Amino acid sequence: MRKLFEQMEQLLSQGENLVLVTVVASSGSTPRGAGAHMLVTRQGRVAGTIGGGAVEFRSEQIALETLKAGQSRVESFQLRPNEVQDLGMICGGNVQVCFRYLSGGESSDLAWVQEEKARLLPPGRVYIFGGGHVAQALVPALAAVEFRCVVLEDREDFCRPALFPGAEETRLIQNDDPAAYAGITAEDYVAIMTRGHKDDLTVQVHALKTPARYIGVIGSRRKTAAVFSKLREMGYTDADLQRITTPIGLDIKAETPAEIAVSIAAQLIQLRAESK
Repeated sequence: MRKLFEQMEQLLSQGENLVLVTVVASSGSTPRGAGAHMLVTRQGRVAGTIGGGAVEFRSEQIALETLKAGQSRVESFQLRPNEVQDLGMICGGNVQVCFRYLSGGESSDLAWVQEEKARLLPPGRVYIFGGGHVAQALVPALAAVEFRCVVLEDREDFCRPALFPGAEETRLIQNDDPAAYAGITAEDYVAIMTRGHKDDLTVQVHALKTPARYIGVIGSRRKTAAVFSKLREMGYTDADLQRITTPIGLDIKAETPAEIAVSIAAQLIQLRAESK
């Protein structure tokens, strides 16, 4: 949804008028629930969807009418034979749709879009330590579902922004430098996938000193046992180690970097949803 508002901001900044079509209420069996958005310009629908089918088709027509009139409106649809916006559908249900007119020449409309975009910015970042093949598959997977990713790597060749489309930032660091962990907050996620056991251990030691809500480490259970043994020798308790999720990701028998990325993304989606 944030991308839709970014597109709206760009269009309004260019002086183009548009209509934001939003499902504000629905009941019964309807294509999309409240909160679904669609963006319409004079070219027609350019982004988003409110479910397709007859409701979306008719809503696009109304949005074009709204553009010509230059005035917002609200319409109701009943998805069964009726006398109000009869769409000839039999699935049953009611939908109320808002058509918000936004003028490219009105600064207050642009300000509203910018405020909404800021409000939609998801809290927390995913700090990914290591820029190897899994990280390169993970960043676009997370970015697609609106996670903000920061990649931290100690090898210059694996820290190039071009390797991580969708990343908010890439940083060349030293894994044992406390400054690399200073920005991690209680809303952030840490994913550890460095070049080897030694570096993974170093990052885990520093990550455990942060308030990160999630610390995940790639690797087998055998590797986990070895690393946990060293952490215990360093004075970390079982309560400390319970903060670490390893192997990282949901257990979907993932093997390839792309599959592992899917399992990690799914786990973080689950955690994010549980926090709402």
